[in-house]
Amino acid sequence: MSAQARPPVETYYDGIASGLTTVRRELAGLGHEVDGLGGRVEALDEKIDRNQAQIMELTQLVGRGPDVG
Repeated sequence: MSAQARPPVETYYDGIASGLTTVRRELAGLGHEVDGLGGRVEALDEKIDRNQAQIMELTQLVGRGPDVG
């Protein structure tokens, strides 16, 4: 059996710690992006509400003659 040289345990843990730090930074960045989406979702929700109100108004006009106001 050939014995392979293993890196020191500290080097292994330093690599893991570095990877975890990178993951934490990326997650924090994603958190900021998700927070920014909240306002966009609200704006879309309001637009959907306006469109639905317009559809209801138009639906009430269906079947009426052009002279009905």
